[in-house]
Amino acid sequence: MTQTLADSGPLQEAVGPYRTPVARWSVVGLIMVGMVFSLVDRQIIALLVEPIKADLGLTDTQFSLLIGPAFVVFYVLFGFPFGLLADRMQRRHVIALGVTIWSAATVMCGAAWSFLTLAAARATVGAGEASLMPSSMSVLSDLFSRERLPFVTGVFSVSMHIGGASAMLIGGVILSVFADTPSIAVPLFGDLAPWQLAFVIVGMPGFVLAAIFMIIPEPRRKMAPVRETEPHEPVNQAALVAFMKRNARTISVQFAAASILTIGTYAFTSWVPAYLIRAQGLSNSDAAFVIGAILLLCGPAGTVGGGALSTWLTKHKGRVDGPWLVMMLSAAGSGAFGVVAFASPVQVVSIVCLAAAILFGSLYIGVIHAALQIITPNQLRGRMAAIMLIFMTGIGATSGPVLVALLTDYLFADPMKVGLSIMIIAAFVGISVSMLLGLNLGSYRESYRRIDG
Repeated sequence: MTQTLADSGPLQEAVGPYRTPVARWSVVGLIMVGMVFSLVDRQIIALLVEPIKADLGLTDTQFSLLIGPAFVVFYVLFGFPFGLLADRMQRRHVIALGVTIWSAATVMCGAAWSFLTLAAARATVGAGEASLMPSSMSVLSDLFSRERLPFVTGVFSVSMHIGGASAMLIGGVILSVFADTPSIAVPLFGDLAPWQLAFVIVGMPGFVLAAIFMIIPEPRRKMAPVRETEPHEPVNQAALVAFMKRNARTISVQFAAASILTIGTYAFTSWVPAYLIRAQGLSNSDAAFVIGAILLLCGPAGTVGGGALSTWLTKHKGRVDGPWLVMMLSAAGSGAFGVVAFASPVQVVSIVCLAAAILFGSLYIGVIHAALQIITPNQLRGRMAAIMLIFMTGIGATSGPVLVALLTDYLFADPMKVGLSIMIIAAFVGISVSMLLGLNLGSYRESYRRIDG
């Protein structure tokens, strides 16, 4: 659909059925629910390490393949196709399709009886979840102005922590209630172990959410402003390549930093429960409640705070590189507190510093996608979001869990040293991302101003 530049000013909010703040924020809320469901279905497996390993006879390295590569392979393969669909089709339909796929696959995780069947179900979860972020970022960019987008994505990103916390809390409750029950009879599924029941319970609500996405109005697309001296580029792959060439340095640094930050995030979320159980002596349910509480308190504070800080830096300090400054602070703070958290033998000190590391580590989540969307023309946003997710997931989500497992299994050869493995990753992320972004702030400022013409 052809749009005019009169609709596209960088400060203009959405029109049509979403002209009011209440209408716009209702869509944000619905997308947040989708992200919560996505994170619950994706991350609940991290709490189920010990019972799954016991039932299926897996090593830490094999389990890391279920958390990382088994999920990531299809997430990466389907990321760009879903991004292309988000640029060309009604995004509500794309999201509904993805929710249906990953919800069905999560339920099927509960029917798995071997490493291969669980890996296949996890791969399908990844395929479905690849639909959500490209479409969501495209929608949010149309509903809100470029100036406000970091704050909006910060609020939206709270859902990631709610989802992670919910995975821990729901899983903890299920394991606690059925701690002494070897199997539970479930209609259509037969007898399930408690960890299998957890997958079935968290997967089922997604079908209702998919139906809701099918009936909401599609937000109207608005075109980003372009230079008067350049013709407006059509929605094709040549436009995408041209944009990436013009902003090669900024985009490559953004993708690299995003990938490394994701390594740290997945290292934390995948193995912190095991660290608390093994090194700090917590039970499965206690570890779940501790991590759940930290994520619920520190995660939202960090994501909203990071988005608000970025918006404040841009509006009041004229720092258009605000998103990258926030990402630098996130990497440095989470790295420093992460080192202390996993080096300390004192349980209270470890948990408090872990909370601080998650608080700082959450700052980047609220701005990292906005940082890219801000410098990207509307007609390319779905695909650019998908490409960055391919890097983040293909490198970060795959490497984070596996690197920790490899260090634990082969460098230290001691499951009790899992905290030391995570500490090494935390230090690497903090140092490398801070340096990478700090040396390239000027490149981001140039890309920001280039889209203004």
